[in-house]
Amino acid sequence: MWQKTIAAILVLCGAQGFGYALCQEMQCMLYHDTEQKQLLLYIIREISFLHRPMEEIFCNIGEKLQEPYRKMIADIAEQMGTECGRGLHTIWQESVSQMQQKRKYPKKAIEHMYKIGECLGCEEDDMQIASLTLISKELEEEIEDIKSRKEERSRLIQTLSLLAGVFCIVLFL
Repeated sequence: MWQKTIAAILVLCGAQGFGYALCQEMQCMLYHDTEQKQLLLYIIREISFLHRPMEEIFCNIGEKLQEPYRKMIADIAEQMGTECGRGLHTIWQESVSQMQQKRKYPKKAIEHMYKIGECLGCEEDDMQIASLTLISKELEEEIEDIKSRKEERSRLIQTLSLLAGVFCIVLFL
């Protein structure tokens, strides 16, 4: 009898863990979108108000970001300081690829990072600011969408996973 009780507890824990993992996936997407939006806002401010070179901008904003973006921006600033032959766009694309290979990130987050890199290759400050602002607005819309979906679905997912666990217990016992 005690084996059935332990099995029932494990099934409930597994079902709740599955529901929690689904909710954490939405939280992960929200985290990456907000960090990327923060990165964009820092870059836009530095370009539009201080007119600093990109290497200096990356050195300054790298300290303000959270991981993994802090390390990526610091690496880009370091590469820009040491290598004169490659452009910012190439260095950015390589850094995003390396970041993606080290760990699994949401597909949308990686796509946004590639878009940001494409915008940094623009010639004029006004063009860069306009492009980065457009991506920032896109990220803002996505953040709002994720927040609304998360609110709606978090309780539903956890409740359904608990009910699925109870259903499995009843079915197999």
